[in-house]
Amino acid sequence: MKKRIMIIGIILIMTISLGVAREGAAASKKYLSLGTGNPAGTFYFIGAGFANLINKHVPEVRVIAESTAASEENFHYIIRNKMNLGMVAIHVIDPAVERKMDFSGLRLIALGHTSDRHWIVRKDSPIKSISDFKGKKVAVGPPGSGTLVSSKMELDATGGLTFKDFTPAYLSFSESITALRDGTVDVGCISAGYPVASILDLSSKIPIRLIPYSEKEMDTLMARHPFYVRVVLPAGTYPGVDTATLTRGIATAIFCRKELSEDLVYRMLKAIYDHPKEKNALHPQAKQWNMETMFRGAEYTTKYIPFHPGSIRFLKEKGVWKEK
Repeated sequence: MKKRIMIIGIILIMTISLGVAREGAAASKKYLSLGTGNPAGTFYFIGAGFANLINKHVPEVRVIAESTAASEENFHYIIRNKMNLGMVAIHVIDPAVERKMDFSGLRLIALGHTSDRHWIVRKDSPIKSISDFKGKKVAVGPPGSGTLVSSKMELDATGGLTFKDFTPAYLSFSESITALRDGTVDVGCISAGYPVASILDLSSKIPIRLIPYSEKEMDTLMARHPFYVRVVLPAGTYPGVDTATLTRGIATAIFCRKELSEDLVYRMLKAIYDHPKEKNALHPQAKQWNMETMFRGAEYTTKYIPFHPGSIRFLKEKGVWKEK
């Protein structure tokens, strides 16, 4: 009987010890927040996918992908130390510079895909160009989004338009798609790496067109704002859109708080880039997160926010680091 009690006691002690060990492991796990975007956009798919890759291959951290208003909100959250990491279209740096915001606590982890402007109308719409937006109801992006910031820049540079020239609708990507489908806006607006799932879904329900920029408009836009790049959406990207569409792209960055350790950032990058099959399966634009695009937009970005030491270590290991 005593022997049986002793065995039960040993098992109980082992069970309690195992539970304590598990609790200790859970307590020691580092939790990080990663700002993405609207669930209808590319930021969300890629950000959530990157978080899963990091969680799988760097077991001591748990990255939680958060749906946000995207670039500008993510940027401000990281600056205010309310978020650890975020996906940010780099053009939101400009208005932050004008507001004299403090970037000293931020570091650049990587640069990747472009967020591509989609101005969307119904196929039977009389709108053919940016200048035709006058007097119409136009979705411009939600408050706190990089889409809204760039809408102001682009419409001013390409058409000399201000928000007084039309009725702006401050809608998220999903709201913009719904409004266009329901006919409550004349122009829908999404800024995300193509192909965008919500636009694919919309084009399967109603015939649509995309409004292109002219060559002159693109030249003016890029001359005025050096963070923009030229992008051509191939014909057939979306059902019924049978012509190529000239538009702009903005490189997307992942920024973080500088307090993240060099080793952790290095291992996070290895989790993403050293597993290309897993990475590229996340979204068609995930392929753009590679060594060839790592410095697209870097000349502009690093004037304000330098690469994280963990990123530099990783890029040197890959043989692509570009010394200043």
